[in-house]
Amino acid sequence: MEVKIGIHSVPRELVVETDTSAEEVERLLSAALEKGEHAVFALSVAKGGRVLVPADKIAYVEFGGPEARRVGFGNIVLRPARVTSCSCYVLRSSAGPDRELEPALVLWITTDQGMT
Repeated sequence: MEVKIGIHSVPRELVVETDTSAEEVERLLSAALEKGEHAVFALSVAKGGRVLVPADKIAYVEFGGPEARRVGFGNIVLRPARVTSCSCYVLRSSAGPDRELEPALVLWITTDQGMT
């Protein structure tokens, strides 16, 4: 699960991937905030180790349920899809009057989640 921690006077949020459940994260945060001024919010990281943040400096904590596996830069989400139709076209285009036509292959795939 991805946990985002906003810290006072720090322009970027801290993003941590953890195996800790949402309920446990909430319990750990509540316990750290109740302890007072010098308490530390400690969170285990999925790849090993821990992240420690002074509890009185936490502006917000954002977390949610498990997500689909992300690929690349995190913008693409893999979801199973079933191909419903596929069309293939060979197009020819020229880059100028003195050039030969260049073939281009175009695939038009329709899945149960829309066109790609």
